[in-house]
Amino acid sequence: MVAKKKSHRSNTKKNILVIAGEHSGDLIGADLLLELKMIEPEFHFYGVGGEGMIQNGLESLEEMENLSVIGFSEAIKKYSFLKKVFHRLLEETSHRPTQLAVLIDYPGFNLRLAEELKKRGIPTVFYVSPQIWAWKFKRIYFIKEHIALMLTLFRFEEEIYHEYGVNAKFVGHPITKRIPEKLKKEPNIPEKLPDPHHGYTVGLLPGSRKGEIHRLIDPILGTAVLLHEQCKLEKKKIVFLVPNINQKEETFLLQKIEAIKLSHPDIQIHYLWNSSLRVMEASDLLLIASGTATLEGLYFETPMVILYKVSLFTYFLGSLLIKSKFIGLANILCGEEVCREITQNECRPEYIVKEAWKILSNTKLRNKIKGILREAKERELGTMNASKKAAKEIQNLIKLLPAD
Repeated sequence: MVAKKKSHRSNTKKNILVIAGEHSGDLIGADLLLELKMIEPEFHFYGVGGEGMIQNGLESLEEMENLSVIGFSEAIKKYSFLKKVFHRLLEETSHRPTQLAVLIDYPGFNLRLAEELKKRGIPTVFYVSPQIWAWKFKRIYFIKEHIALMLTLFRFEEEIYHEYGVNAKFVGHPITKRIPEKLKKEPNIPEKLPDPHHGYTVGLLPGSRKGEIHRLIDPILGTAVLLHEQCKLEKKKIVFLVPNINQKEETFLLQKIEAIKLSHPDIQIHYLWNSSLRVMEASDLLLIASGTATLEGLYFETPMVILYKVSLFTYFLGSLLIKSKFIGLANILCGEEVCREITQNECRPEYIVKEAWKILSNTKLRNKIKGILREAKERELGTMNASKKAAKEIQNLIKLLPAD
């Protein structure tokens, strides 16, 4: 959905260019626009965004989905289209006085746009820092030159920018507000879970994308079988929960689970649709695919074994480009491998079960891990409304801009 183009643009409006190129950016942008409107009702937002941003006042000049790019080959195919959108946005700034640009994530496109906007005298706020700590660190010099204000989701990012003289403000991560809201909508787990003193609940989260699900479900379920056998020896109860948000993979997952149940009739594995947060909240341990989900696991302070298995080419390429010591976001925020990371060929039941059982069987270790995760959560994610703070920082920047 693209907002209808207005035939008359009031000069009393304060035009702000806002760009989000992906769904995650639209979620952040929608909350931000709502907060900015409360600060200044006269703001007029135009640019590119999705349904959430449009509903909160954005005049979107292009379908956001058309900007979404997955992989290098798709980027090449869409290059000329993205170039047209790029120049159209710059052209728009020539036709309407623009006080400020707010560029949300989508760094490949938005950083180049920031460079051109600066040439036109339009200051830029960049919301959601590129992961310079993982790769392309030299971008920090470009950011220092072209970005008026960097708004970071994590506190350690602000600290990195300050070391290099970049004007950056830590505003907190949107999940601190979003998770409690989403949790209310997720169904309660209907299965009876074991008493914490006499058993364990383990969340099995193989990811949401087809590739990671297909690579990780066998080692994860294989580990569940080994944990089940171990608990039988210890006379402990153990329940496994498998949440899923990918409808297309539901049949595949159910078939895999049923096959395990046929060979081990007494194993308790429960499939749950759209209940990943409930599972994270209820579990003593998560066997979890590396990705954003580990940040959610950190939010719930749940011990994790983080699994990462990709194609050999992807792994080789990543090892050359990615500079971070850790794969899981939870460990990156902790600054140490609090949650064991198991990758590639070691991602097999006989390796995973050792780490999983070490955590399950040791209450002191579990509590230690939970404590470290809690500290990282409070330090790195913030406890405030991130969008409200981001809007306030933007307001402060606007006050410093020269009057027209």
